[in-house]
Amino acid sequence: MRSNAGSASIAGSRQVDVTRLIDNSTRKSLPITVAVICFLAIVFDGLDSALFGTLLPAIMKDMKLGPVEAGILASIGHVGAVGGAIVFGIAADSIGRKQMLLIGITLFTVFSAACGLSQGFIDFAIYRFIAGFGLAGIVPIAVALVFEYTPGKRKAMVSSMSYIGLSIGVLLSALLSIALLSAVGWRAILIGTFICICLVPVALLWLPESMSILVKKGRKDSIRKILLQVDPKFISDVNDDYVLNEPPALKVPLKRLFQGEYARNTVLLGVASHCLQMVAVTLMTWVAHLMVQRGFTLATGITFILVFSASNLISTPFAGWMADRVGYKKVFTLYMPILFVSISLIGIVPGSIAAFICMFFAGFAVLGAICLLLPYSGALYPMSFRSTAMGVIYAIGRIGPIIGPALVGFMLAAEMSVPVIFSLMAVPSLVALAALLLVKEAPSQSLSDQKTSRTTEPLPCVVAIDAK
Repeated sequence: MRSNAGSASIAGSRQVDVTRLIDNSTRKSLPITVAVICFLAIVFDGLDSALFGTLLPAIMKDMKLGPVEAGILASIGHVGAVGGAIVFGIAADSIGRKQMLLIGITLFTVFSAACGLSQGFIDFAIYRFIAGFGLAGIVPIAVALVFEYTPGKRKAMVSSMSYIGLSIGVLLSALLSIALLSAVGWRAILIGTFICICLVPVALLWLPESMSILVKKGRKDSIRKILLQVDPKFISDVNDDYVLNEPPALKVPLKRLFQGEYARNTVLLGVASHCLQMVAVTLMTWVAHLMVQRGFTLATGITFILVFSASNLISTPFAGWMADRVGYKKVFTLYMPILFVSISLIGIVPGSIAAFICMFFAGFAVLGAICLLLPYSGALYPMSFRSTAMGVIYAIGRIGPIIGPALVGFMLAAEMSVPVIFSLMAVPSLVALAALLLVKEAPSQSLSDQKTSRTTEPLPCVVAIDAK
């Protein structure tokens, strides 16, 4: 029996709607493969964001850095990430998402390991900048691939679950620091991150290229192979014409993100991403040092990062589950007030147990919201420039981690109290909430209407039952 779901015929030839086939697929092997590989890639982001924070007190002591210099080092990687997110996003939609993901992983792993060989502030900063540039190409592309290859009814859940790799990376960084820092030192830990390069050959062999790229380039053999994984009953024909629910753009429309119906959302989603990433990275960078300032041991300070990341193992599955049922905005409306209150209390509550509880809820809220933000953004843009949109939004977001850690460094240099610093860290969560509530979901609805129209009336075609 032939499977022709998503197919239409015109005068002896057949149009195959690859997007519809993927969205209606019941096969789990391909989406699981894509989700696992992209999940492992996203682990690197969490590893980078938190590892520097867990190692920062040791780095400051060994390299004799003041709080201002340490803040600059924490921020410089995110300076590279701003440019990287835009460059990789545009290149992914024109050259190929898979290729750019592999380049991003390679740059990140090589130069993160190089940080362990640095001899001074300048070369450390250069390596952090290049590693950040490569890292920025990983997350938006990985999330876009997961979103594309996950069947429609599970997109929000699976996309957000893949982003839980962020928390796993944070968790690994804390565990590595607790277990190895005193024994081997910060340099050996950073050099050891080179093991992440092992993901490159794995992705090269098993990760598919984006359908948007394959259709645009007319690579029919590659499309057929992927569709057989999507639906083993699919019977291809040499005359098949493969199409998407929306035609692939011939040129990546960067300007379009800031024009018409997309302009408002691009700015608002960028502001929300900026605020959330500022809070998360600033907290992970400085919490160990700040808790030492409050009188806790360094091991206890690092444990706060462990608690922060562990909370997301609950938060992200819950957020994805909720988003599929009540919508993204209601989840953000729940998470942002939790984030504001919990961070404000970390510097005030007495005792480690109460502080750990506050840190848990801070991680629960900010990491859960970050894990939802890119899938939410992806739902508001067409596939033809989804990577570009997500890359630009991610790039705007990465400005937050540039500013936040540096500001805390200046606050410490100005001898501001720890409770005041934590309270100021919490303020961007309210800005993020306001921005997310103002996002207009009309582009998504418009796109949904287009999909319905193309499914029921595909050009002048008739949906084929069987092409004999």
